[in-house]
Amino acid sequence: MKKALVIVLVLSINLIFSQDYFKGKNLYCESSNPEAAKLFKTGIETLYLNSSLDPKYLKMTSDVFMKAFQADTTFCDAMFFAGYTRRLYNDKYALVCYYVADSLAGNRSIEFKTNLAAEALRVGNEQSLKIARKKYNEIIEYFPDSPEGYYGFAITSPNFGDTDKGLENIEIAIKKYTDDGVKIKNDIYFIKGILLTLNKLYGEGLIFFEKSYSDFKKDDSFNAHYSLCLLKVAESSNDARMKIKAKKIYDKIEHKDMIPEEVKDLLVF
Repeated sequence: MKKALVIVLVLSINLIFSQDYFKGKNLYCESSNPEAAKLFKTGIETLYLNSSLDPKYLKMTSDVFMKAFQADTTFCDAMFFAGYTRRLYNDKYALVCYYVADSLAGNRSIEFKTNLAAEALRVGNEQSLKIARKKYNEIIEYFPDSPEGYYGFAITSPNFGDTDKGLENIEIAIKKYTDDGVKIKNDIYFIKGILLTLNKLYGEGLIFFEKSYSDFKKDDSFNAHYSLCLLKVAESSNDARMKIKAKKIYDKIEHKDMIPEEVKDLLVF
């Protein structure tokens, strides 16, 4: 897997459940065990009471959800909430809880998969990125009408070296978001710009970087790929002013040692 400076954008669309789910309704693996059900209800109530998200009480709440799961080890929702509360106080075992919950749910919950994949992206090591890619592929397979799997595949494609497929998937995601009436945000334009750059479509990439500039102008990955697009378009059009701009953008990159090799090798001024 290629080491890349990037793209650990946590997905913001459809990552959470309905309010009914967070009230303990419409569960995927509702338990018939009285003790597990009682503990789960207590966990939901204490989660709501902790409006300030105090880490001490989040940990206590997570422990309650874990006890509910221990009382009924088929109770995937209890394990999901154990992970959710751990995520809120940045506990490293949130990923494990999400993974177990998704495994128990048997491909019934897109929300379990999206939360698991997003947490795996946040962890960002080689193994967790493989988990994220696997879950995005499962979303495409089991929930093909959702944009999330296609978007997630696109986000991970620079790490897996299949950016041609990533570009195909971001196009599918954009169409599905648009068809669903979801406004396309700048993070999607940013990802598309990177994928266009890595596919050597520099002129098209430039368009999407300029669309997302206001939100990502301080991001090293953005500036590395944006600079490359500016440089290559400047070279092809013999535009000296654009080449100067490319160098200025390049100079803003704080961690130049983290620029992916396939980009760094082309950033020759």
